[in-house]
Amino acid sequence: MLRSIVAVVATYLTMAVLIMVAFMSMWFGLGPDRLLLPGSFKGNMLISIAAPAITVCGGLFGGWMCARIGRGTRPVVALAGVVLVLGLTMAYFTLQKPYPADPREPGMTVQQIMEVGREPTWVAIFNPIGGAGAVLIGGLVIARPRKTP
Repeated sequence: MLRSIVAVVATYLTMAVLIMVAFMSMWFGLGPDRLLLPGSFKGNMLISIAAPAITVCGGLFGGWMCARIGRGTRPVVALAGVVLVLGLTMAYFTLQKPYPADPREPGMTVQQIMEVGREPTWVAIFNPIGGAGAVLIGGLVIARPRKTP
């Protein structure tokens, strides 16, 4: 029982850190002008592809890690539930914030954009659902022990 709890908590924290590092690296590495449409708060094709890819990769890794630490399927299902519930809670609060009006002032820093902006509705809804699904796939399919002939 304790091992399962540790697996869920440790994996969730690891996933959160990895996903935040990936997004921050992308934002600070490429900058807002390469991730947002010119003069707008809307994301370009790069961030529209990278955002769900980061979520899915983090979920797959998290599911695999949770299955390895927890040695079973129950911790993986619990982690998927935690990802879904906390993600939907964050999505609710994100969607309460108004979407910023264009045009975006030139020369805004990443910090200013994060204070004013918000993620698109589809990303806020996809993250918890896609993340929880990826956790289940990573933990129940990828981490499944292979039968040797």
